[in-house]
Amino acid sequence: MYKATRSIMLSGLGVMMVLAAGCGSTRPLQLEACFNQIELGRSNAADVLNLLPAKGTLHTDSSVSAFSKKGWSSEVGIATFSQKNSTAERSVYVQRRSSMTSEKIYLLIRSVIPQDVLEQPYETDMRKHMAILRYCHEAMITDARPFNKDQGTESIIGLGRTALTVAILQLDKRPREAHKLLSRDGFDFDHSTLNACHAALRQDADNMYTVAVRSKATPDPLTGW
Repeated sequence: MYKATRSIMLSGLGVMMVLAAGCGSTRPLQLEACFNQIELGRSNAADVLNLLPAKGTLHTDSSVSAFSKKGWSSEVGIATFSQKNSTAERSVYVQRRSSMTSEKIYLLIRSVIPQDVLEQPYETDMRKHMAILRYCHEAMITDARPFNKDQGTESIIGLGRTALTVAILQLDKRPREAHKLLSRDGFDFDHSTLNACHAALRQDADNMYTVAVRSKATPDPLTGW
């Protein structure tokens, strides 16, 4: 009796230690870590290729795509380079987690925004921000097009693309809440597959912006998201 009780207690303690370690873990996945190191306007094609694993990587003359899958998590990253100096001018990263009970996504688009988009005579700052958001959306579609024959890439990028599409449509319908796009918590919206999500826009430099879309589902205690 004593041995059985002691075994149960030790097993329970072990589970708690694993959960605690998982809750405190913020280690990014393989491709996420790689794409976090890409510096727009500085990293060139050779730099990016050296960061990425050889397995799952495809490339064209002006862009590179990488795919990775581990357990329930899949991730795709696409980097596009300037035709003038071969430095990275955009990166798209999408992480997807599928389970029997939920579907979650994390989308990050970082982009050098062309001057003709930034310098239009917008009526308000919010109209300018919406134009930047739409530019990033269209750029994501364009950047992914050379790799759409790869099933894994297209599936994940497609989900990220539709999530951003829904966010833009909801922003158009709820203009009084559009200012939340620039807030820390972002603009809340609902997606038919991903359920509750939020979208955010951040200016990183004069002509560099980041768009983020993330599911708001309860984080997995073992992964932190």
